[in-house]
Amino acid sequence: MRQLPTGTVTMFFSDIEGSTALLGRLGERYGEALLAQRALMRAAVSACRGVEMGTEGDSFFVVFESAGDAVGCCLAAQRALAAYDWPGGEAVRVRMGLHSGEPAVQQDGYVGMDVHRAARIAAAAHGGQVVLSDATRQLAGSQLAGDVSVRDLGWHRLKDIEAPERIYQLVAPGLADGFPPLKSLGARSRLPVPMTALVGREPELNEVRAALMRPGIRLVTLTGTGGVGKTRLSLATAASLDQEFPHGVFFVALAAVRDAGVMWKTIADTLDVTGDEPAAEAVTGYLADRRALLVLDNLEQLHGAAEVITGLLAAAPDLVALATSRRPLHLPGEQELPVPPLQLPGEAGAEQVAASGAARLFVQQAAMARPGFAVTDSNAADIAAICRRLDGLPLAIELAAARVRLLAPRALLARLGRSLDLAAADVGQPSRQRTLRNAIAWSYDLLAPDLAEVFRRGGVFAGGCDLDALAAVAAPGPGADPLELAAGLLEVSLVTVTEAADGEPRVGMLETIREFALERLEQAGNLDEARRCHAEYYAGVAERADEQLRGSGLAAMDRLEAEHDNLRAALAWSLDAPAAGPGDGGRAAAGLRLVQALAYFWHRHGHAGEGRRWLERAIGLAAEEAGAPLAQLAHWLGVLLQQQGQMQDALPLLERSLAIWRDLGDRNQQARELNSLGITRRLLGDLDTARSLLEESAAVAREAGSDMRVAAALTNLGQLESAAGNFDRAAQVLEEALALDRKQGDTLGVAIDQQSLAATHSRAGRAQEAREQLSAMADYVASCGDPELLATTLEIAAVIAAQLGEALRAARLTGAAETIREKTGIPLKQPDAVELEEFLAPARATLAPGQWDAELAAGRALTQQQAAALLASPFPSHDTPK
Repeated sequence: MRQLPTGTVTMFFSDIEGSTALLGRLGERYGEALLAQRALMRAAVSACRGVEMGTEGDSFFVVFESAGDAVGCCLAAQRALAAYDWPGGEAVRVRMGLHSGEPAVQQDGYVGMDVHRAARIAAAAHGGQVVLSDATRQLAGSQLAGDVSVRDLGWHRLKDIEAPERIYQLVAPGLADGFPPLKSLGARSRLPVPMTALVGREPELNEVRAALMRPGIRLVTLTGTGGVGKTRLSLATAASLDQEFPHGVFFVALAAVRDAGVMWKTIADTLDVTGDEPAAEAVTGYLADRRALLVLDNLEQLHGAAEVITGLLAAAPDLVALATSRRPLHLPGEQELPVPPLQLPGEAGAEQVAASGAARLFVQQAAMARPGFAVTDSNAADIAAICRRLDGLPLAIELAAARVRLLAPRALLARLGRSLDLAAADVGQPSRQRTLRNAIAWSYDLLAPDLAEVFRRGGVFAGGCDLDALAAVAAPGPGADPLELAAGLLEVSLVTVTEAADGEPRVGMLETIREFALERLEQAGNLDEARRCHAEYYAGVAERADEQLRGSGLAAMDRLEAEHDNLRAALAWSLDAPAAGPGDGGRAAAGLRLVQALAYFWHRHGHAGEGRRWLERAIGLAAEEAGAPLAQLAHWLGVLLQQQGQMQDALPLLERSLAIWRDLGDRNQQARELNSLGITRRLLGDLDTARSLLEESAAVAREAGSDMRVAAALTNLGQLESAAGNFDRAAQVLEEALALDRKQGDTLGVAIDQQSLAATHSRAGRAQEAREQLSAMADYVASCGDPELLATTLEIAAVIAAQLGEALRAARLTGAAETIREKTGIPLKQPDAVELEEFLAPARATLAPGQWDAELAAGRALTQQQAAALLASPFPSHDTPK
């Protein structure tokens, strides 16, 4: 009897993959191939000191005392097999497997589970592939050559073997590398298989995977509002990690469970460990020494969930739990990962829309109802609008896409007025997910009564709110902490909390959730009262901001811009609703307060068109005898019409306002109105009347003791004299205005004076002085957010550049100004447009064909921020004459 190695040995199994098919292809020459294969294999075995235990057909069983020798044998054999010239040009592919253990020696062979394990490992491989167990990897690791390594293929269950095995692939020069997944039983898992692939969640999937695999993290909770896709994300994550958890991944559905006892029983049923002992003991006993992943789905309604999970993690040190809930569990060591809605389309082009996560899901679901459905140039904008209307919520998108069977995207979009009514036709959906209303109600029903009231009243906010607004409009009573209220709603994923520009929390709602809140608020009979409170609060916000806007006012301007959606909602309720008429004085009064306070903001921040519409509505509601309020409305409507280039429509409104101020004897306001009328007359080309009005405005303002009104009249008088060619007179008047504005600290007035002086120097042919004057106000223009001031400054800068021979810079500055005017609806007035062309035409003529247009287009492509930066930036001159 031969002497066999004892103790720890490495067992090698191999066979030819597809040998029966190979026999069919080679026929009589198969024997020749088999003899060659045996010879090549035996040469490698002999060279590496292996002991051949058995050969049957094309298979080998060999034992090695050294794991390193076993690996060397596999390398030599595979390389020899790959290099051999096989009969008929066929490729003979041999799979090989290695496992190290201590099998028992019996007579002339080995017995034991290690032998079976080695055979099963080899059977899982593919032809040309060498796989090895973790035991062999550890033994051979230090003996591997520098160019030899192993690749981790994860945990695998093997036929008839209970414990899973971590398997590795040998990687080395001369060995094939790309193979399909191993032919094992995989890792043990009990996961439901979704009907469709997960789309649009690649970043979140990677984030959850990374969290679960991070050392020390044993509990990850996915939180988010109903319908956001927490369950689908958890399933996809678990399926992708089955190789990392050798004892399995298990999905435990808990939506119908309300107490800890039933939760333990549900987990036991999922693990199939039910018996006579209590469920908690059966579960913890089974998981105690296993590395497994439990997906615990829908925990928000289960008050004992935290206790159960604490018990699980304490009893099973290698267990990892992935939970889904609309609120976190607040357990030590919990890693909360909020699940956001899907990425919304940005630009409306077909390619950009199709790339967004929300649109990808819509297309996937729509194609199930209408095969071949895809994003096209004709439907891209409608699909993007649908996804935005539904907040990127996967449930909402799936419900809407199902209707594509009957409705094209445009028709579907037109019917999305009440997205809460979208319903699933699939009876397999859980009841809480049959409609959006049910999904949101599931979270709403978790709220205490006071917090439910805060949620309902919070529906009146549009675009979110800060904590002060939440306390003023939605708090159930005085003294309530708005931070605690926001935290309570965030806890059940009914609101979002983001950081505002000032660093303070901003509370928001997805539009679908806001729709639900308003529906419940109306059912409670409190909708009008809450909207009145909201409108009055934001009227106060607007009035306080209006007081600050006359100075630097930048913070106030930003505040109003941030609250623009709330201001619009308040205006709509107070001015647009049928009840907002003379018979509802309180409602209309809030609207009149809002428009008066917001008019200056609309004028200076690029919202002339919108402001005009609200002012027209407000004037229709104001009583004829309203006095000062009516005069203010007429003034601002006239100013905005003038800003939009509609001078003839502006005149009667400004004259009406002046008449009211004269009746009231208000000299300060008369000065303002005379100034506005003077500007309008100048832009109509009536310079003599304009000069007279502006001089009267200055005189009345001096009598009234208002330096602010005097400065305004002088600034406009200086602009008139400059345009008329009276440059010395213009400079004198503008310098006086500048001194007054500096004395008052009016930064906007100072900037306009400097801009006007720059224009005067430019018209007088003093381009370098003009540039110096303009540079003095460039920083303010860049930061103030006033688009008309920026556009005008860009145009003056373009003229100066043209005068200094910088034609390309002039073109780019002109293009930037054109885009700003186009986007804000503030046209260049006719006299100014004619003058601008007179200055730019000579510069354009110095360039080769196409150069001007190229730079003009580059300027038009700039954002407002980039255009502002262009004012102060150097611009290399590459002007090429014709």
